[in-house]
Amino acid sequence: MNLMDLSLEQLQTYQPEQTKKKDFEQFWNDRKNESALQGLNIVIEPVSYYVPGVERYHVTFNGFRNSRIQATYLKPEKDVYPKSPAAVIFHGYNWNNLQPHYAFKYLIQGIPVMLVDVRGQNVHSPDNNQYKNGGSSGWMTLGITDPDNYYFSYVYMDCYRSVDVIRELSGKTDVFLEGGSQGGALAVATAALQDGISYLLADVPFLTHFKRSIEVSTEGPYNEMYHYFKLHDPLQKNRSAVFDTLSYVDCMNLASLVSCPSFIGVGLEDNVCPPSSGFALYHHLGGEKQIQEYPEFGHELPAVHEEKKLQFIASRQKFKKE
Repeated sequence: MNLMDLSLEQLQTYQPEQTKKKDFEQFWNDRKNESALQGLNIVIEPVSYYVPGVERYHVTFNGFRNSRIQATYLKPEKDVYPKSPAAVIFHGYNWNNLQPHYAFKYLIQGIPVMLVDVRGQNVHSPDNNQYKNGGSSGWMTLGITDPDNYYFSYVYMDCYRSVDVIRELSGKTDVFLEGGSQGGALAVATAALQDGISYLLADVPFLTHFKRSIEVSTEGPYNEMYHYFKLHDPLQKNRSAVFDTLSYVDCMNLASLVSCPSFIGVGLEDNVCPPSSGFALYHHLGGEKQIQEYPEFGHELPAVHEEKKLQFIASRQKFKKE
């Protein structure tokens, strides 16, 4: 193993203090209350698909305050497991390449799946919000000095609303969440904010333990923050405001609001999302939890991890034919 972060022994007890502001929970409760007043306005259109037994649909719905969010909804043609849950899967940062076949592992279990496109990161999913400042290179710094106007504050609420969408489409109340990297963060945040999530699967989670992640990561979107300070704020006059904003979307801070069973995957050679950030998140998670580390892997986990996730689900879900 090429160690780029703390040792495994250190990671197993690594639990930095949360950076929550006093109004942290009120901030998110206010947004949830506001969301409840906004209709979803779901539009669903069938899409011809060539795999027998699978139905595919294009879905759009109202995101938080503004913007139409795009998604792909897939379901088995025959519902042979009516007691199965539904699943929402989120994609990585600027990697909205989840194809329908990714859902097959769930469709064969009777689980309908929705693949959600993050606002602004897809040519078909616009971001119509007006930010107080532009991004220095990507999306990480859009609205960075105001948590109410920050890009990921909007994204988290879009994902929160996506659970309401799949519940309406599928008729199922039990929903679990999955994602990797940015998708892992979105799954964590949604599980923290939404009620009644069945379980959570998050691989190499992004958007957590910001201060250390920005210091330690050598590749990927955390470097946008480094770029912001270096090019746009070299005297770091906005440093306090920036990290105050990030504290509201830090998954390490949201983790203690998660109450469902969680399974976290971490690569110990990850230089995009440092393993210390994944363990920091894990140790703050509420509810039953497991973490699986992979010493020789970085920001992409081995294929056996998919089997581990399926096993995690199978041990907690009873599928009954009716």
